[in-house]
Amino acid sequence: MSRKSRYLLVQIVVFAAFAIAVARLFLVQIIDHQKYEDAASALRVSKYSLLAKRGEVYMMSGANDTTPVIMNERTWLIFVDPSYVDDKDKVQAQLTNILGNQMITTWDKVWSNMNSGYVEIAKHVNYDTVTKVKQANLRGVGQKETSRRVYPAGSLGAQLLGFINAEGTGTGLEGALNERLAGKDGMLKTITDVNQIPLSIGDDNVEIPAKDGDNIVLTIDENVQRKVEKILKTHSDGNKAITTASVLVMDPNTGKVMAMANYPTYEPEKYYEVKDASLFVNRVVETPYEPASVCKTFTYAAAINEGVLRPTDTYYNKGYTIVGDRRMQNALTYTAIGQITFRTALDYSFNTGSIEALRRLGGGSITKAARTKLYNYLTQNFGLGQRTGIELYDAPGIIISPEEDEGNAVRYANMTFGQGMNLTMIQVASAFSSLVNGGKYYRPTIVAGQMKNGVFYKDESKAAVRQTISESTSDQMRSMLEEVRQKEALTVGDKPGYRVGLKTGTSETYDKNGKYTSDKTIASVIGYGGSKKAGALPSYVIMVRLDGNSLLWGSVSAVPIFTDISNYLLEYLRIEPVK
Repeated sequence: MSRKSRYLLVQIVVFAAFAIAVARLFLVQIIDHQKYEDAASALRVSKYSLLAKRGEVYMMSGANDTTPVIMNERTWLIFVDPSYVDDKDKVQAQLTNILGNQMITTWDKVWSNMNSGYVEIAKHVNYDTVTKVKQANLRGVGQKETSRRVYPAGSLGAQLLGFINAEGTGTGLEGALNERLAGKDGMLKTITDVNQIPLSIGDDNVEIPAKDGDNIVLTIDENVQRKVEKILKTHSDGNKAITTASVLVMDPNTGKVMAMANYPTYEPEKYYEVKDASLFVNRVVETPYEPASVCKTFTYAAAINEGVLRPTDTYYNKGYTIVGDRRMQNALTYTAIGQITFRTALDYSFNTGSIEALRRLGGGSITKAARTKLYNYLTQNFGLGQRTGIELYDAPGIIISPEEDEGNAVRYANMTFGQGMNLTMIQVASAFSSLVNGGKYYRPTIVAGQMKNGVFYKDESKAAVRQTISESTSDQMRSMLEEVRQKEALTVGDKPGYRVGLKTGTSETYDKNGKYTSDKTIASVIGYGGSKKAGALPSYVIMVRLDGNSLLWGSVSAVPIFTDISNYLLEYLRIEPVK
């Protein structure tokens, strides 16, 4: 090959190499630019989660003070990265000595995969323990700050407050308001050095701050809640027929819940030790039942409000009445037979009285028009059979419409005295409050406001949602209920000088064949108390529910609980007696 040919070949090779280099640079810098930029960024940019602090929960303690009932305790998680461990025996021996029974796994599982990268070996360890782990300076061992919920008041309000489990689901307030309490985690995307230490420079730095959860203050008064639970425990332990017991205390003029108690109870901080899951259920809001004769108050209120009945009007009581093919009778079959007033019928809790009130809504018989009027009062005015909107898991219950086949005259006759329907205590108490407060329905609430930087900020008071009955009807209902309180020695233990009214109920339950039985009953009472001063409205409403393994009567078993709580509230709220 001539010199000229060799020179030409070299030129071609050089040109080809140059062309390849240019093409490669074009590919890298232009075509695949984003690909390589992302790869480089991945090597020098790291993402860190900025954990939100879960909101704490407070109860009221008197009119203006607060007390914490759910708090966050600072804890740490200990983990091992087997791929970084250079002395297994040393790590195992020292951590076993430091952690002891706090270990949540075995060492065999830790060492089962030396490339696993991350194995949690202890959770929620305290400051002293994590300090010892740090001081041991073990390669491949790390720690991460966490927190856990603690309950300074122990079991107080357990079913109301609830808990959040490891999977992030929960019960009570913790579950129902989880999103509000949890807040929202943030994120730090930052350039790091070769040791993964964040640097403060670089255009790729991104920080989204964590949004901590709300610190919620409840309308529940710690003092009232504690006293109610003590009274409930005393009476329940003293009556072996009672299996479960629940109490609700409300301010009828605002809808604010002052106490919500269930017995038996448990320790929320140790929820994982509870064997009976029914202990987690808040029966006040989650478990509908047939409230029985306490519902006669709603039937009478509807008839009085419609102008078809006055408390002094009379009807003939035979001790029973016939509806369709059913004979419906009073519990006291042979009492007060003859022409009696509706006040007397309510005093003795006669089923015939409430059924007659329904007939008068229909002009003398239980027509579809009568059933529709009662249905509209129960559901639209009083909000029964539907969720109340309280800030908890809130069951709807059931009221059959007259448009359905089952909404016949027999069912509606039963509904006048609280059977053939399913309602929650919170529904009944909210509706009953409107009967005695002048006819105003307030949506029930357990949230009073928020705690921010140690200062309590109250939520604005909510206006009444609607008018359920007239003020005149409400006045007449209070008068009737106060007379009920005077009958059958129900006033035993009352403090003199106050206005107290109530209505009891005893619900039959179903046997295994789906038929009503009196062998096991549910005893209820709902009532109010307050000043005797002219124009004064009730200061509180109390509802008691007792489920039994045998026969319980509202007047015998539930009323003493009501009386003890009522007398306490009269003193605690500093209501002056009138002589």
